[in-house]
Amino acid sequence: MTSDDERPRTPQGSGRPGARRVLPGLDTLLPATTELYLDLHSHPELSGAERRTAARFADWLAEDGFHVLRGIGGHGVAATLSNGEGPAVLLRAELDALPVAERTGVPYASTVTAPGPDGRPVPVMHACGHDAHLACVAAAARWLAAGRDSWRGTLLVVGQPAEETLSGAVAMLEDGLYDRITPPDVVLAQRTASFPAGMVAHADGPVLAGSLTLEVGFEGEGGHAATPHLTADPLLAAAGTVTRLSTIVARETDPRSGWSSPRPHCGRRTPGTPGT
Repeated sequence: MTSDDERPRTPQGSGRPGARRVLPGLDTLLPATTELYLDLHSHPELSGAERRTAARFADWLAEDGFHVLRGIGGHGVAATLSNGEGPAVLLRAELDALPVAERTGVPYASTVTAPGPDGRPVPVMHACGHDAHLACVAAAARWLAAGRDSWRGTLLVVGQPAEETLSGAVAMLEDGLYDRITPPDVVLAQRTASFPAGMVAHADGPVLAGSLTLEVGFEGEGGHAATPHLTADPLLAAAGTVTRLSTIVARETDPRSGWSSPRPHCGRRTPGTPGT
């Protein structure tokens, strides 16, 4: 988007007085944004099951005059606000939460449980900040929609499902996301961090990283605990691999390379030796 005021601005401080000078009208957004955040935090949904979250986000954007598309790649949301000639800028946030039990003790803590991948109930919590991301993007969209006289271009807002399972972005693209909305010139996503309220941080070059995963399965010969000598235990091979890979991460690679430690899973039945 292009601003109608291209004059250099004096950098503001990290507190809210500076934010008020740069973003007039911000205070009027805070009550509704806070309510949205608290509601989302109290009602988290697992990857692929973000029906309520997507509806709240989509309804908010529709109220501000966006053309809203729902159900892209699952529960994905894509919204467009056209405002004359100019670049297309996409703001993106995530819809899903994690299978984590909340023990924060805050009044709005999640008590939600939901079926996990194996059908068994698991606790659900916004432990990765997606509730805050959604609330911030929703507030930014509302602020920009109310100030259309100060910018030109196309504002796109996307709520991505299934971020935690690394499947939602691909699902939205395969469902024709960029055939349904204007392909963006710039894509922006924000992250919450341990900075003072009102501070926005940026830097030249890479700051954060994407991720890829590799799944390795170890196959052996399972058996009863009374006859371990008749089994080929894949757990021992996996354990040796885990310890070796961890030393590669800790001692043999640049911390900026993006390697992370493996997360092992083995069979659920006991007593005995799992087969995988």
